[in-house]
Amino acid sequence: MRYVVDNNPYDLGKDIDGVHHDTREVHPILLKMVLELDRICRKHNIGYALAFGSALGLYNYGDYIPWDDDMDIAIDYFDVPRLVKALKEDLSDEFSFDCYEDNKRYNVLIPTFKIRYKNSYIKEINHAHLPNRCKNGDGIFVDIVAFMGVPENYEEHLKLIKYSKRRMPIYVFFDGYLRIHLYHMKKKLKEFERQVAEKYKDSKKVSQTVIIPFQDWGVDKESLSFPREVIYPFKEYDFCGHKIYSFNNLEGFCRIRYGEKGLKKEKDGVMYDPLPMEKRHSKHYAAYSLTRAKK
Repeated sequence: MRYVVDNNPYDLGKDIDGVHHDTREVHPILLKMVLELDRICRKHNIGYALAFGSALGLYNYGDYIPWDDDMDIAIDYFDVPRLVKALKEDLSDEFSFDCYEDNKRYNVLIPTFKIRYKNSYIKEINHAHLPNRCKNGDGIFVDIVAFMGVPENYEEHLKLIKYSKRRMPIYVFFDGYLRIHLYHMKKKLKEFERQVAEKYKDSKKVSQTVIIPFQDWGVDKESLSFPREVIYPFKEYDFCGHKIYSFNNLEGFCRIRYGEKGLKKEKDGVMYDPLPMEKRHSKHYAAYSLTRAKK
């Protein structure tokens, strides 16, 4: 069986110096951060997994999705304090990290962490909604989200998401548009997250943290949660010539999350990606530099 590797260039647009780049040039920067995270997690015995689009790229290509411009990582919610400590102790000076548990100015909340490459810059498409309040810079980043146990009943899970869904628009309006930082609301959301994680720590269903309010939109609605055995224990795979961790049942995760339309297909002895060409594009970069921080 042959697999057609997509070597097409997918445009990132011009950087802040007026130079055109494509997604193939950002992938080594992202990999550099993931390998640093892998080194630290192995040293401190902390589990992590390539998640979402990064997991789909691993399954379909054993590599990045060629037009992808970011990377997603999952860790267990109860490993968050340990990862904070490990990053503070061991993260290379090339990188920085932000999270609420280490910096109360961290206003995004979702993802749980951002690891950034200092010698770079990115302004996201959604920058206006939740601009970065942290002082570590605006480098290109890898997102890390916490996974936790959730109700096995779909309707009960939706009720938990609605708690944050009712609050997040208010939070975004005040923080993103009025530039008024709602520390108290953020603290309540994080406390709610902790209570849910504790209550459902032994559940047979797991999901990304319930304080992400858009989980009942679009594709997320069809994959609100996953059987625990699909996610855990994290398993080692070959990714870009390296041993990197992802979910226990990678195909199972991708099938639940993205459905048959997202998975590689076979035709005449050749595997191919079914996504139409018109939908293959970079989606996060409003302004950027791959080589320097913005002054």
